[in-house]
Amino acid sequence: MKVNHLLSLTFLATTLLIGCQKDFNVKEPVQSAQSIDQSHYYEPSKAYLASLDALTKKSNLSTRAACNWIELPAGSIDALAQAVNDACEGGVIYFKAGTHTENKAITITKRLYLVGEAGAVLKFKSQLGAVTPSFSFIAAPVLHFMNAPRSAVLDLDIQPLDSDGSTAILFENSNESAVLSCKITKFQSAIIVEQSDRMTIMRNTIICSNSWQTGESASGESIVIINGKSAYISDNELSNALFPIWPCDKWGTCERNYTHDSYLGIILCNVPPGGYTLPSGKAVGSLSPTTGYKVRNNNSTDNLTTGYLVIDGANNNIIENNNAARNGTYDMELTTDSYRFGFLTPKSYNNTVNAGAYQNIRIKDCGDNNTVVGGIKVNTATDPCN
Repeated sequence: MKVNHLLSLTFLATTLLIGCQKDFNVKEPVQSAQSIDQSHYYEPSKAYLASLDALTKKSNLSTRAACNWIELPAGSIDALAQAVNDACEGGVIYFKAGTHTENKAITITKRLYLVGEAGAVLKFKSQLGAVTPSFSFIAAPVLHFMNAPRSAVLDLDIQPLDSDGSTAILFENSNESAVLSCKITKFQSAIIVEQSDRMTIMRNTIICSNSWQTGESASGESIVIINGKSAYISDNELSNALFPIWPCDKWGTCERNYTHDSYLGIILCNVPPGGYTLPSGKAVGSLSPTTGYKVRNNNSTDNLTTGYLVIDGANNNIIENNNAARNGTYDMELTTDSYRFGFLTPKSYNNTVNAGAYQNIRIKDCGDNNTVVGGIKVNTATDPCN
């Protein structure tokens, strides 16, 4: 489901989002009654996360061979491309504290770790991405991991150099890669995943460009899984986006995220055919709507419309123990066939919702064969489905 430029113009009439408010109030999880085949799901192990965190420790510098650890000093300019070329497969490029400037986008085609020392800021020349006449967003990533499985971006503050930018990071055919503990600001799309399974996206702070509000663009997504099974998305804070988390494909986990001050919070949906155009010129969409996801223990507040939207054929998802407050329409909505975005988005079906500890969450269920346990159910006789 891709929002077109007409929808962006509609947002101009809407009051701008209110300021950021910390609100990580999530209570103990609730066990789902529905059986899930756990073999489909991926969660990074403690050992894996510890190995990535260890890369950020300065004491490791002396233990690295020159080929495997390349250090970029503060104030570096257009140094990353050469570092990528010189680094060994599985090597580390370490950004010292300070500002690093890149005037050209970088494509990475081997396993690499980009690691920032505390205070490292990586600024890229970028500009707002265009939209084709068929409403395909042209993703122009400043960091493009292409055929680079098991890569990672860690502890970096990534910003556009001058004005707002297009896309920060694109993972394409790069299974088991990760983005951890980064801050990404003022890009239309912060993280896009295409044909990359078992991704780890954790502990990031993402503040999107507001160009979707002003009508300059029709894109504003923090995390998009176009195609990529078993993604793991957790503990991120996402704001100022059109769609903060847009997880398509199958068997992902989305937990303990805080989405706020956006158009909506988490959208279980489908990127339509041709919704994004990759750097190769290929236009892609999701092969599957959001299917079999575990969406739990998240918090979604102060959004213009809905905290959690289940739409466009999203099915067989487990949505449990999610907090929500102060959203413009509903805290959660599971839709029937709808034309609200200007084209048909098919009904949601066979989803299971358990309000858990949050019995005050307002839920509108208009889908087919969904199960809703707890919460405050919207009366669809007086508030019709659309």
